[in-house]
Amino acid sequence: MDREKERSLTQNDEGFTVAASPFNAVKVELAIILILGVVLFAWHPHLTTDEDWQLLILAGYGVVSAAWLVLRVKRVEKVLAVKRGEEEKQ
Repeated sequence: MDREKERSLTQNDEGFTVAASPFNAVKVELAIILILGVVLFAWHPHLTTDEDWQLLILAGYGVVSAAWLVLRVKRVEKVLAVKRGEEEKQ
């Protein structure tokens, strides 16, 4: 049991840690997008009183955020594939 704790990445004397991941930057961007989305959701009634525009603003933010995250994940996957020596199939 002691040897398992020594090899564990999540438990050490310094506290909780996780293994380095190439997707960590994407995770941080997701957190920022979520925080900004909550702020926008709370603030959008002050931007315009027209409900159609409010919906358009929130939907537009959602679509742009999703597209950004998809592009970022694809970019990281492409870098990982190149590091593994795989060629892009498209």
